[in-house]
Amino acid sequence: MGQAILITSGKGGAGKSVVCAGLGEALARQGKRVLLLEGSRRSLDVMLGVSDSILFDFSDVAGRNCDLADAMVAVGETGLLHLVCAPIAETVPVDAQLCREFFQAVAPHFDHVLIEADGMDRQTLSAYAAAAKRAVLVCAPDRISARSSRVVSDALFAEHLSDIRLCVNKLPRDFEHQRTIPDLDWLVDNVCAQLIAVIPYDKALSAGPIGHSISLSNVSKLIFDNFAQRILGNYIDLLIE
Repeated sequence: MGQAILITSGKGGAGKSVVCAGLGEALARQGKRVLLLEGSRRSLDVMLGVSDSILFDFSDVAGRNCDLADAMVAVGETGLLHLVCAPIAETVPVDAQLCREFFQAVAPHFDHVLIEADGMDRQTLSAYAAAAKRAVLVCAPDRISARSSRVVSDALFAEHLSDIRLCVNKLPRDFEHQRTIPDLDWLVDNVCAQLIAVIPYDKALSAGPIGHSISLSNVSKLIFDNFAQRILGNYIDLLIE
């Protein structure tokens, strides 16, 4: 039976799409069957180089205009990573029952279902939280992102989703010198979520990678692989340069 993990953030630009794609690929490298579900806006098809293969999206599944299998697109050559896209121009109206039914349909076929969704849309967040067992809150290392992430963290707790982990994304290489926040402990305390990954700023990712595998530096790839290990319950030290 698969595990549903909500990947969300408190503001645009934090990088939840890149984190969702990178974590999905890392779990697939561990031999896990992974489904990526876009619950907000479409971008993962471009990041993963499968935009020309999309015939149906999640709105078609929700509206019963196609079978679930028709909306799934295989990513890469392993056959372990699949994607269901959001519509291009709108978000899918969802409720808790729809999300539970979707997860029940895919759970026997996947080890992990990563749901990427906008954390500031409370109705959407509530619906996906009903299906998820845990959440990863993606936050940039700045005060605005910290404040908006705390709003999302509190909202998830209100939805009785207590297993919330913090992924700090886009950490500057010279963080020690240009600190926009006191330190990472300050961020953990203010967001109120346990730290699970720290991903350094990677220019290749910020440029909008296009290909069958997102472009990662060796350090970033190692960090995502370690991130995947922690998701799997293995103890791996955080790698922070």
